[in-house]
Amino acid sequence: MSATLVLPVALVPLRQHPELRTWAWALGANTLAYVLFVLRGQVSDLLSVVLANVAVAQTLVLFYLGICRFQQREPSRWLSVAPVLLVGASFPLLLDKLPLRVMLGCSVYAAQSLACVVILIRCREQTIGRGQYLLMAGFTLATLVSLFRIGAAASGYMELLSILLTNPVQVTTFLVLIVALILFGTGLALMVHERSESQLARQSGLLEQQNRLLQQYSNRLEAANLSLTELSITDSLTGLGNRRHFDEVLRTEWERARRGGKPLALLLIDIDCFKDYNDCYGHQAGDDCLMKVATVLRTSLRRAGDLAARYGGEEFAVVPVDADLEQARQLAQAICRAVAAQALAHVRSPHGRVTVSIGVAALVPSLDAQSEPEALIRRADAALYRAKEGGRNKVEVDRLPARCVNAPS
Repeated sequence: MSATLVLPVALVPLRQHPELRTWAWALGANTLAYVLFVLRGQVSDLLSVVLANVAVAQTLVLFYLGICRFQQREPSRWLSVAPVLLVGASFPLLLDKLPLRVMLGCSVYAAQSLACVVILIRCREQTIGRGQYLLMAGFTLATLVSLFRIGAAASGYMELLSILLTNPVQVTTFLVLIVALILFGTGLALMVHERSESQLARQSGLLEQQNRLLQQYSNRLEAANLSLTELSITDSLTGLGNRRHFDEVLRTEWERARRGGKPLALLLIDIDCFKDYNDCYGHQAGDDCLMKVATVLRTSLRRAGDLAARYGGEEFAVVPVDADLEQARQLAQAICRAVAAQALAHVRSPHGRVTVSIGVAALVPSLDAQSEPEALIRRADAALYRAKEGGRNKVEVDRLPARCVNAPS
């Protein structure tokens, strides 16, 4: 039974579980002890009695060391060395005194088994699972067998002392020891398995927690990146797109219109007499004026893809997506009326209130790769100039051909 148990215990990855390596050596020592017991009379007493009982003491020492390693406790030096030395030194002197030899040996074995039970009980709160209770039961049975043999020796029942004699008591004793051996072999293996499962569950929990933290960090990082992206394309005062964003969107829409052969429209908007407004009411009021005009632009957009941006100073730009010249003109008229409807006082304006002038242009980009969106800006700017020259608070539309003509190089 001992030899059979050595193999499955030794097959476990011993580098990861050094306590099982110690346990395998213990079972090997127990195997040696009982082989020598069986050879009693065929080999010298030094082997079949002295060495065999030293092997039994060493078996229990190794069991004890395996438990200490599992519990990560410092083993007692006395329990690690004294039992083997005591048996090895005394048994050669007691070869002819069977009762004394049995009483001494079984007292040592009982003390060793009891020490294993004690350390298991002391560490039961820190040990996970049921394997520890199998070991407790096994060492308790081993202790009882040793105590029984001590009692038999003290009472003079010589027929119960020799392991080579067959009688019901000896058979029962060996059956009990076989059960104890099975408990030894499975108990620590189960403890190791339960500890590994617990560590795996704990590591899985930690990994899950770390994944949650990483996800939260990723979400915060993504939100921060979105915020930074938003800040990089947004005018800080008006909340509209800034000049950089306008240039990017205009070029993107220009390329899309060129591929689709559709017109691209642009509105350039200028607040009338804005310098006079700042001089009269102050820069704080000027900022408020810019924000109110920006609000009108934002609420006037028709589609989610339409862009309103601060072009520079008191100038704004609107890029209406998929709009032709007439649709762009209607949007510009609506913006012009909405700004005037705010009735924001402006005593230095010929209209007595804040108004805007708007230049509108629309072009179908040329398929020639040299065509650039600056051509559309120039046309809208020219229309804006005419609106300002024509009395302000009005919309002027570019009247040149809608097809883009490349400028001469």
